[in-house]
Amino acid sequence: MSTLDRLTDEDHKDYDYFFRLCPLNSVYVEDMLKYLQDSKEQTGNEIKKVAIFTDKAAIGQELIRCVNLFASDYGLDVVAEVDYSSNATDLSSQVLALKQADPDAILCDSYIGDATLFVQTLKEQNYKPKMIVAKANGFTDPSFIPNLGASANGVASVVEFNPDLTNGVEINEDFKKVYNVNMNGHSAESYTVVWLFKTAIEKAGSTDGAAIRDALAGLSIDGAFEGGRKIVLPYSKIEFTPEYEIGGVKHYRDNTYASVAIAQVQDQEWKTVWPFEFASSKIQEVTLG
Repeated sequence: MSTLDRLTDEDHKDYDYFFRLCPLNSVYVEDMLKYLQDSKEQTGNEIKKVAIFTDKAAIGQELIRCVNLFASDYGLDVVAEVDYSSNATDLSSQVLALKQADPDAILCDSYIGDATLFVQTLKEQNYKPKMIVAKANGFTDPSFIPNLGASANGVASVVEFNPDLTNGVEINEDFKKVYNVNMNGHSAESYTVVWLFKTAIEKAGSTDGAAIRDALAGLSIDGAFEGGRKIVLPYSKIEFTPEYEIGGVKHYRDNTYASVAIAQVQDQEWKTVWPFEFASSKIQEVTLG
């Protein structure tokens, strides 16, 4: 999994040919917390208490680790950590525990079956927290909205790309003309990587591996590629930082400008709502119907 923090940690510092464009898991989660903090500007609601709802598997435990790593930096109190076993058939007790904890926002990470059941159970128990923010996975699965219909309205999630992301609309339209589908996070990042290699090869003036590696290490893309398209991802700069620290851990050769966007289900469609400078829509309340 390309977002695992440890891929660029101290144990891998000598992997000179490994450069990471996408955000780390910890960046995904920290951006979720930034979104909660920034959301007050549009909603008027200050988010102070958060609860975590997640799978007991590794993906879920990463969410718990990262939320606790950054929560105090954003003035957040984690009032509950509620987990469950994958492929659950009943989440009533977990949703009741969340309801009793009374958080301002729920942060969650589940695969598609559990994500669908979670929202169904929230609705059954008539529980609508101020905000629900997912770390993608099942919540952004293509079947999530069809499974739930209007019940998905108000759920928000991390996305690496969304068709209405303001700096990516034009290239997405071109992509759709050719492939008859919208770009997603993987295709948008793959598209960007091709431009990175093109730029590095031209800078190196060679197809020699070591020369291209050195060129990648020295790249600084600001806004757009020279002679090409602008960066279509939810940030405006790309550089591979030789060494830096996040969460008290040293990392190497990551694109430290990488960020994610937050999209929200509005009228049964994902709409980008954050970062505000790349967003097409305003944040709406959680309705689940």
